[in-house]
Amino acid sequence: MWMFLTIAPRDLAEQKIENEHLIEEWQDWILGNVMSINYLNSLMVYASKQDFAFTIPDGYLIRYIQNKTSFHATVSQLATETHHALSGAREDLNRVHTGLKWVPTQLKKMVLLMKRESFDSLLMLFPDSFNEIEKVANESLAVLRKPKKSFEQVLELITEIDYLLTTTQTDQIISLQVSDVKTQWTYLTQMIRELSELAEVTRNNFLFKFNFILERILQPDVGFTVACRDVIISILLPTIIEIDQTSDILETITEVYNEISSRYTDEESGGYGHLIELKKEEDRKRYLNQFRYDLLKQVIEIARLALQRHTEYIRRDNNRKANYTKLLAETSPANLTNLIS
Repeated sequence: MWMFLTIAPRDLAEQKIENEHLIEEWQDWILGNVMSINYLNSLMVYASKQDFAFTIPDGYLIRYIQNKTSFHATVSQLATETHHALSGAREDLNRVHTGLKWVPTQLKKMVLLMKRESFDSLLMLFPDSFNEIEKVANESLAVLRKPKKSFEQVLELITEIDYLLTTTQTDQIISLQVSDVKTQWTYLTQMIRELSELAEVTRNNFLFKFNFILERILQPDVGFTVACRDVIISILLPTIIEIDQTSDILETITEVYNEISSRYTDEESGGYGHLIELKKEEDRKRYLNQFRYDLLKQVIEIARLALQRHTEYIRRDNNRKANYTKLLAETSPANLTNLIS
């Protein structure tokens, strides 16, 4: 029985490092949401001065640009694909956020079932909680793959534009603006990638550990003693805490992303397509001044929002293990019945 303590599908220290990287960086990465759109709108203003064709190097095969003869058309393509990626991500992340709200309750239920319930009740109730969390984990992973793919496609388009501008004679401000858009979109794409990878790694770890318990330990011939319960909990609790932490940081980031989108980028990413057609220099100056002013204000507001939510997350995370220990020690049979209900 005690040999079960040695199971480990991956190095938990390695997982902790990956989690910490996302936790440390997401506040900066999420600023790419408004900054990339602001820079893209400014790019359309600069590009409105003149259209031009790309100079294609010998042997280069265009993969993402649809109209190599028109920079205006290419910027409009970029604006459209960016808008679709951002709006789609908001819908997808909102679904993830909604689904993850149920995870902590199910995790606590599983721990208490293992600690308190009879063997027969455990065989009946434990798989239900397992299946609920597995369903949420699989749905979240499937949903997160969609924005990851769409953001990477936009990044590939921006990268191709950025490269071809190095072989095309044009105003340097155009190249600099495209580079700024690329930088901010890279940050945002990195955040979405790490969210998706974190969800997948945690899901796999969860399935491995809990399937192991269901298939090998919860058998009538094993004997369900107090010592057996304690061993099972010692195996499961680190994974449960890891899942709780992952669902918490995913929920925190998606909540902030959705709030940013609703307050700022939904309108701005789809409401300035006409900028590419500006004719008057005074209009260009007016829009550029507006974008500079808006960007400073928005970055400050978003940074404060992200810091507030991050601080709240850190506070919860610092108490996470202690809260589960307290839960195991203090929950009465009556409270367990209410939780199961």
